[in-house]
Amino acid sequence: MRMSRRNGDRVGIAYASLGLACLAADAGSWHRAAELHGVAQAFLDQTGLPWQELEARYRRDSLGQVRAHLGREQFGRAHDKGMALSFDEALDLASGKALPG
Repeated sequence: MRMSRRNGDRVGIAYASLGLACLAADAGSWHRAAELHGVAQAFLDQTGLPWQELEARYRRDSLGQVRAHLGREQFGRAHDKGMALSFDEALDLASGKALPG
């Protein structure tokens, strides 16, 4: 994550954020997982590239778990929040820093 941040590598940030989202889901941190999934998708969207096949499967499984625990509405709000974060806010979230509000 740090190297990708230093180099401005949005694909690397997307994949690192996806890994952190999956870890958050595995730990039962559902809102954080949903927000990190949003961060990961936002960074990948900026590249115009799709998820690679293996990561797409991990992502689908994790998203299903997170949605099941939060419900569609809460999931949508948290995911949208992650997608709307600024570059620095998204990286702060991914690195474990608390965000205001």
